Amino acid sequence: MYWVETHKAVFRWVLGLLAREGLLAGQTIAIDATTLEANAAMKSIVRRQDGQSYTDLAKATGIENPTREQLARLDRKRKKKGSNQEWTSPADADARIARMKDGRTHLAHKAEHAVDLASGALLAIPWQPADAGDTSTLGKTLAEAQSAARQIHQAEVTNHRLKAVATITGCKPRSGRRPAS
Repeated sequence: MYWVETHKAVFRWVLGLLAREGLLAGQTIAIDATTLEANAAMKSIVRRQDGQSYTDLAKATGIENPTREQLARLDRKRKKKGSNQEWTSPADADARIARMKDGRTHLAHKAEHAVDLASGALLAIPWQPADAGDTSTLGKTLAEAQSAARQIHQAEVTNHRLKAVATITGCKPRSGRRPAS
């Protein structure tokens, strides 16, 4: 998509400005992720195989105008009812069925953030599939952050190396406190 490439070009340009002004170190990076609700409704999902919606499935079983309760009852009996391999959103193909932090299930995206700890500047902000675990997406985010740091330091340092990475895993806090990294 054109606008994504434009966004990335402006993002790298701003990082270059920060580096030229000496405000960016890019040697110690923290990575965190958050799940964001997609702008698509669960009731709009369709089966990947044949494009049928929940309403279509209800009509096939003889329910002409299904209510929410009837759809929920029908859904309880099906296997793989929330499978991302079986269902997709026609409005947002990148959205994934995911459990949010409050326990509800929604279509969602996962945003990961790689932050330069010396300055607080963002080095990378890739979107990841919401159903992918943090450990499986961490490598891509780290590679993007390292690429940004290398580009920033090409003129200043010939052999730039990342010195440390800190991550915050998806652990649930105990007694209202956030776990230490």
